[in-house]
Amino acid sequence: MEYSNVVLDAEVARQQLAERIARASAPRVPATTYRHLLAQRLRRAATRIDN
Repeated sequence: MEYSNVVLDAEVARQQLAERIARASAPRVPATTYRHLLAQRLRRAATRIDN
């Protein structure tokens, strides 16, 4: 039983490491783009509320 816990822990750690590497190697989205998209969504929501 103890052996399987060690194997499971190792597998979880491996997956977490793989996710962190994938996130780190993904291209960074500039904050300006994020703010632009957010502003666009807010404008659309405001337009819907106004109409």
